[in-house]
Order: sequence, then structure tokens, then C-alpha cells
Amino acid sequence: MDECQIRTPKEVAKRVLVLLGVFQAATGRKREEVREILKNNHLWEDVSELEKKFLLNPSENTKFEAMQFGWRSEAVFILLWTLQIVEIEEIPVDETNLDLIVDLLKDSEYYKKIDIENAHLREINEILEFLDQIQIIHWELRDASINNKEPPNNYHPSIIYEWHYALNWLVRPNEGWDYITTDT
Repeated sequence: MDECQIRTPKEVAKRVLVLLGVFQAATGRKREEVREILKNNHLWEDVSELEKKFLLNPSENTKFEAMQFGWRSEAVFILLWTLQIVEIEEIPVDETNLDLIVDLLKDSEYYKKIDIENAHLREINEILEFLDQIQIIHWELRDASINNKEPPNNYHPSIIYEWHYALNWLVRPNEGWDYITTDT
């Protein structure tokens, strides 16, 4: 494969921790608590602009926000895979990853469960091959949606989208989290 630059393991670990915080805020934890955790652990500067806007908003979550930021659990899962923390035996057709994410969130000290300084990424070729596979599935899902067909292998479109989004972020080190695209 062509030489590709990807984000550092430290950047990926920080992104996972930020996403866990955003997920917590979307699923009921007080936003001010999440902000404090992120600030106290020197992660606030890694929070994207849209995430900051969400975390700084004092009002309760709208259904859209809860859904949008709640799905970030799937981005967490695929980034944990890139960090060699979880394995993927098959691409899920349902939200099978939530148990792992919920386990990470049970402890209010969740940020200590990911070792930022000693994180390691999978081999770049393994990541790129998986990204290619996810991009193809995402294209097939979009094609099925446009043409009113059944989704291939009953893949869940939101899971595939989040995985595609997170993997694209990983291989596009010059683009901010809020600006990643999932073109197929």
C-alpha cells in the first residue's frame, strides 16, 4: 500500500477518552462533571468545537443530541480496536459493543483505564485493509438505501457510519474530528 500517515497512538487514546466523556454526557451524566473530568485530565484541548458546544450547553439533551453523541460509542469501539484493546471477530449487525463501553463508563475514573502514554496502534496495513472493507460496506449500505433494497448482510448503517468516520479520522491526521467525511 502507499505510504500513509496516520495519527499517533497518543492522539487516538485521547480521542477515545474524549468520546467516552461525550457519550457519558449524551446518556445522562451531568455535563459539568464530564467537563471537569476532561479538564482535570488535560483533555479539554482535545475536545472538538462541536463537542465543546454540546458540553457547554446547560440545557438538557435533545433527542437528536442524545442519539448523535450516543452513537459515538461505536467510534470508541473501533478506535479501541486500533489501539489493540479489543478484537473484532465479525462486523456486527446490531449494537453489540455497548456492553464494553458501559463497562468503561461504570467507573467515574474511566479516563485512567486507557494508558495514553503507552498506547500502541495495530499495524497500518491491518488498519487500512479494515478501512477498505468498511468503506465498501458503507457504499453497499448507501446503495441499498438509495435503491430501496435490503441492507447487505443486515449490517447496521449507524455502526458502519461511525466506524468509517473514526477510521477516516485516524488516517487523515490534518483534519479535525468535526470535519471528517465518509464519502463512498
